[in-house]
Amino acid sequence: MRKTILAVLGGAALALVLGAVAGSAQPPPPGERGPGMVRPDAMARFLALSEQQQEQVRKLMDEQRPEHEALREKLEKNREFLQQALEGANPDPAAVGELAIEGHRLREQQRALREAQEKALRNLLTAEQRARFDAMKALREGGMDGRAGGGPGPRPEGSPRPPQW
Repeated sequence: MRKTILAVLGGAALALVLGAVAGSAQPPPPGERGPGMVRPDAMARFLALSEQQQEQVRKLMDEQRPEHEALREKLEKNREFLQQALEGANPDPAAVGELAIEGHRLREQQRALREAQEKALRNLLTAEQRARFDAMKALREGGMDGRAGGGPGPRPEGSPRPPQW
């Protein structure tokens, strides 16, 4: 029972924490939240962050924001150029390939930056807070039933199987 409660709480909280970490690349306008973003106070409450930790997290996010924004802008431009290249009457395979490779490289840079930010965030947490954070991350990555992307989870015992198409 306790594992179920932790799993439910962890799933919601992981979305809060990772949304705040990943969403920090582009701060929303005051009073608004973007997709995948949460209020920093919600993350602070769930992880029980002290005032000092909250300030450290804000500082971490502020320091890395310019790099996140620069990568986001590069990715946006890359997507636009790729779309333009593909919409032409006779797309140049070499140009399309170069743009696709560049987009992949930029996404890898973005992933590495998120991982570095997560590592720095974890270093600010206590052992108990890290355990909560790790549980949330595991649920986010594996879903409630261990499958990537989540899903409805295992079928309750005795319930009918869904139709096979």
